[in-house]
Amino acid sequence: MKNIRVLMILMVAVFIYLSTPDYIKKALIYLFPGIEDYKIFYNREIPGDNSIPWNTAHDYMNTELLKQERDTLEHYKTVAYLIIQNDSVVYEEYWDGYDKNSLSNSFSASKSIVSLLIGAAIQDGYINNINQSVSEFIPEFNDDSHNKLYIKDLLTMSSGLNWNESYINPFSMTTQAYYGDNINDLVLNLKLIETPGVEFKYLSGNTQLLAIIIENATGKSLSEYVHEKIWKPLGATNTALWSLDRKNGHEKAYCCLNSNARDFARIGNIILNNGAINNLSSILK
Repeated sequence: MKNIRVLMILMVAVFIYLSTPDYIKKALIYLFPGIEDYKIFYNREIPGDNSIPWNTAHDYMNTELLKQERDTLEHYKTVAYLIIQNDSVVYEEYWDGYDKNSLSNSFSASKSIVSLLIGAAIQDGYINNINQSVSEFIPEFNDDSHNKLYIKDLLTMSSGLNWNESYINPFSMTTQAYYGDNINDLVLNLKLIETPGVEFKYLSGNTQLLAIIIENATGKSLSEYVHEKIWKPLGATNTALWSLDRKNGHEKAYCCLNSNARDFARIGNIILNNGAINNLSSILK
């Protein structure tokens, strides 16, 4: 009798496992996302083929961090800390085996990079302006409801779409986007449940839709376009990786651009200087 019960439990467990979507299985295996998750995903390379070294400040590494700063860095398990002033590296420190060439996941910082690429697409004439309807670039949204959704609504996180932004629910759209194998199909099936352009709601799906707009407008992958418009002009030193939903698939645009602290700092520096560095001002307007 005991053996029968054990067999029944095993059969139920096998049934549950086989009927569980693959993305949930991955979520249960890896649990929370980490800064080295590029190692578990397929990636597309963004070459660092126009290297422009950072200037080093005359007082490089002469700064002593305050105890409060160190406590904060330790609390957040920081692996790379970089200070840039007047276009020069003033201070940098690395922990846990990381160095200036180590890759780390940008997570939601990639959303800002996608926004810059929208600016680049406008500059290049692929997009007229942010007041264009999303349906002009995404045929799946060409209906009476989605025609009210504009690019600016995606940029300002006020789309009114039914995306579920949850980082702890293994059944959420965010989990499916991160561990699933067809992120574009996920966002192309989103429905409008609120009037666009009215209420701010942070939804990662908005950024993924912006990426689809960029790809459809330019005819290039997100990685190709970011290399052409940002990575190469910035003089990035190292090859970056943008994680994909599957082999030869689509970039997870809302997250998952992997690079090192020095090259990420280049992006912050051009924003700080309103694009005055390397003639990138037009994509910031």
